[in-house]
Amino acid sequence: MRLSKISMIFDSNIFIYSALDHPKFGEKSTKLISKVESREIEGYIPTIVLNETLHRLMIAETIREGKAKNVKDALFILKNDREIIPKLKICWSEINKIFEMNFIILKEKTNTFLNSIEISKRYSLLARDAYIASFAKDYGIKNIATFDKDFERVDFLKVWKS
Repeated sequence: MRLSKISMIFDSNIFIYSALDHPKFGEKSTKLISKVESREIEGYIPTIVLNETLHRLMIAETIREGKAKNVKDALFILKNDREIIPKLKICWSEINKIFEMNFIILKEKTNTFLNSIEISKRYSLLARDAYIASFAKDYGIKNIATFDKDFERVDFLKVWKS
């Protein structure tokens, strides 16, 4: 009897921690991503996760490069200096890597957003997290790779951290 692969939706923090080699979660994140690359698991990414990953990597890179001291400063600089975004390297490289891996990109279905409202209320989730959970529910995915403890409240998702 052949066992089916685990289908898993990925949260943005997995990609961010891996890309920035986070001291606590970087290695675990990279291992989860490598399981998708080796086809041990089927990895799914909602479009909102791609957007969040790119946004947060832009900010992190701006701070890491010494162009800003904090998130507020980084956002101001990124919005007002048109020279910075095209010259970023890490964020573009990491986003391109995701598209080269074996991940399946999930697009919003007709009721994904409306369903996320009910999920937000039921599980006390912020809008973005409820939206990700709604993608999982819409696509019948029962596993999520994340270090966000809020997802542990969602009874239809099993949280994977490694």
